[in-house]
Amino acid sequence: MLLPFIAAAAVGTTGSILLHQHSFFKITFMNECSTNIDLYTHLTNIFNIPTNEIDRIISGGSVVKTIRRGYEGYFRNGSDDAATLIGISTTNVFREVSYNLNIIPPNLNPGFESCKTLDECKQHSKSGIGFNTPIRITPISNTNGKNCRELTCLADGCEDAYTFPKDDIKKHSCRFNTNYKVTFCPSRDTAPQETTTAGLSLTGKETTQVSETTTAGSSLTGQLDGVVPEVTKKVDTPVPTADTNALKADTPVPTVNGTEAPALEVTPQPKHCV
Repeated sequence: MLLPFIAAAAVGTTGSILLHQHSFFKITFMNECSTNIDLYTHLTNIFNIPTNEIDRIISGGSVVKTIRRGYEGYFRNGSDDAATLIGISTTNVFREVSYNLNIIPPNLNPGFESCKTLDECKQHSKSGIGFNTPIRITPISNTNGKNCRELTCLADGCEDAYTFPKDDIKKHSCRFNTNYKVTFCPSRDTAPQETTTAGLSLTGKETTQVSETTTAGSSLTGQLDGVVPEVTKKVDTPVPTADTNALKADTPVPTVNGTEAPALEVTPQPKHCV
């Protein structure tokens, strides 16, 4: 007679597990640039409480962020807001995750908040630019080639990113249980422009925003206790120099038909970095 209750309890437990699994998703940020990336996270929850964090991702490293329901905001490289943005929102009623890339110049002048083109926005903003790092965002599953698909922005003016405020055809969405991969410098032949970095987390730890690391990268917000990034010093190989006096003194100058041939020209070898 107890079997129905056991079955009901089992169903309830399974439903709880599934609900828990679908209450968050993960974004893996990978740095394929030749320099470090300072991943700046700005997310706001339904109570309008912001999360501001910076995680250092070394070249070749990665950081994993866990995002829960009820959050929206963006990620970028560096503390300067004139930067390529990855926008994320989990607040829509369709149980989907909205995402986009954004290169709109920030701090638009009064009266130009609805600029119609990227050039107009640049001309009427304090920064004049909204791109600083090549970025690609890739849904790991649930792709359909339309709304849920890969977005890439390798240069200023790229087609996949917002270039003015009402450029809403650039907004995309996937089912909530979709994980993502964000790659900085996906083509590997590009590098981020210089950006200013703020130091530690501005608000401390956020309990609903989990930061992990999958390689040697480390978080500056204190969430990765005891993990210190491995720093490899680059050593410049000294450039060999040629003793031109020795050449002149020890090497006889060849003659052709009684005419003195021009002296050999010594070209310095290029500098190689290890």
